[in-house]
Amino acid sequence: MLKVFRSHLKPVAGKILRIEDCVPFRFRCRQSTTRCVLQYTLRIVEPATGREWHQWVSGLLYAGQNEAERLWHELQAAGPRQEIPADWLTFEPVDFIPDLQMLVQLFPYDRKLRNLCQVMNGALGGLELMLLARLGPGRWRVEARHLAPTRYRTELGAALKYTLRARDALTGKSETRRCYLKVYRNEHGQETFELLQSLAARNGKGQPSYSVVGPILYLNELRTLVLEEATGTPLQQLLLQGDDSTEAVRAVARAVAAFNQDELRITRQHSLTDQFQDVKRASTLVQWACPEVRAETKVITTAVVEGLKEVPPAPIHRDLKPDHIFLEAERVTFIDCDSVALGDPVRDPAHLFAHLTARIGLDAMPREAARAAAMAFAEEYFSRVPKSWRERFSLHCAGGFIEVAGGIFKRQEPHWPEKVAACIAEAQHALSGGVR
Repeated sequence: MLKVFRSHLKPVAGKILRIEDCVPFRFRCRQSTTRCVLQYTLRIVEPATGREWHQWVSGLLYAGQNEAERLWHELQAAGPRQEIPADWLTFEPVDFIPDLQMLVQLFPYDRKLRNLCQVMNGALGGLELMLLARLGPGRWRVEARHLAPTRYRTELGAALKYTLRARDALTGKSETRRCYLKVYRNEHGQETFELLQSLAARNGKGQPSYSVVGPILYLNELRTLVLEEATGTPLQQLLLQGDDSTEAVRAVARAVAAFNQDELRITRQHSLTDQFQDVKRASTLVQWACPEVRAETKVITTAVVEGLKEVPPAPIHRDLKPDHIFLEAERVTFIDCDSVALGDPVRDPAHLFAHLTARIGLDAMPREAARAAAMAFAEEYFSRVPKSWRERFSLHCAGGFIEVAGGIFKRQEPHWPEKVAACIAEAQHALSGGVR
């Protein structure tokens, strides 16, 4: 795709830009839909200034004949340039590649996430006033502000890191505050905001075994959730430091066990049927991407679907990963709580166990060290929950490895075929009793 983008992307008037590299980083396709979404990261250089940056580009392929071209004409007629912040207007924000029948969108333009450009253009309502008020008494004035994208999923949402530096005119003292903005396509952010508010209020009483990242406010018109910066160090970073991680993962296990057994006001449900759909979707993708493990993947998927039964629901995070957990001494904080629901609680430890064992985001960690961390986590977790939960851990782990394998392919991780095959082997190992 490097040659394709070099040939077709058009710099805006007056700019000379060079595309140095192109790396695929996310792939999304479901058999029930009529299109797929391909996301790439381009490395751009501006020869005149030497400036270099990374640019997200999305390619949309449609099953309908001429559908991509029709949409391109429609979007062009609406004048997409006017929505783009000046600093991000590099290439034409919307393009069409005839040979591939592909519609191309350049971040931050997104035809189904139009509020993203508004946020990046500074339409943040009273956020700055609220952040300045949090600095305490004084005559605070903004000295600098910076908005840096950290995550983007085409048509679904984006996360941005917002940094504000202010100075008190009375004392000359400077302070820096950071927060994160999560831009949503729908009103899901409002639901997450209300959930985090209730958890934050509850965790303010006594000494809870866990906490969640604090909500600041929800900007309704922009469908944007503003969150505090999590305190502490991500578990992922602690694991990569090479030190003994046993105490860290045991602290995480205690926090996860406490969360799964807590009495929380959660209305969102994630049933066993929902879980099966997640596993089957990932299984179908793995079988298509890696036919050499198709038979094994089918057998594992069947075992998970036939073996798991409905159980009384409990709070689950549903997206526990080493980079979604922060530690500060014994304090454990969970972030990315958009998927919190009521479901089978064993899904959470199985999901994290699969991520640790498969070393997702932990390639530099020795394999045996990762496995030891995962086993220490499981041992501590199951010492603090009902004994019956352990009985279905192997099935949940097998399903978790299938989902992790699907994610590896969708993210197009380096050496993904080998990593996917390794996940399927771990799922077989789990089913044979290897995680008990």
